[in-house]
Amino acid sequence: MVSFKSILTLAVAATTASAFPSPKLPGCGEVDIIFTGLPPYHPLVAQQGFNSSAVDAGLRADAADIIKAGYNLRVVLMGPEQDISVLVNQTNGIRWDGTGVGYGVRGSRREDLTIRLGDIIQVFHERAPRAPTVFDYSFTTALWAIQTKFPLSSNCTNSPGKDLV
Repeated sequence: MVSFKSILTLAVAATTASAFPSPKLPGCGEVDIIFTGLPPYHPLVAQQGFNSSAVDAGLRADAADIIKAGYNLRVVLMGPEQDISVLVNQTNGIRWDGTGVGYGVRGSRREDLTIRLGDIIQVFHERAPRAPTVFDYSFTTALWAIQTKFPLSSNCTNSPGKDLV
């Protein structure tokens, strides 16, 4: 037997679902991400205990996987000795959907990298104010970080993203 309360509950649930449709997920090549971190052969990479060759291979593979997965990507690798204007200039011309900061900068216990992290966050806040910032947990997990925040509507194997060099 169906009660009036059950019918009313179903009607309210159906009305609510149609009043608040789930947001449409972006498609292949529709999400622009800018990611920054240390260059793999920067002295601070080795000083933090990382193998520069492994970091280089991991960053390259991860960037290729991000593009293959359907995201448009610009990578800006720079050390703290470079002026932050390098990153500022790389934000020009694109409305960024997401930003990212690598673990080599974020996980450091060095004062200069802590200051640089603050500068990076400030640049992203000013230049891409609505873009969330994602954080990887190693030099091979940027794709994971991006996918957790920006799932795509379909498999993009046949429609990769772009390298926004």
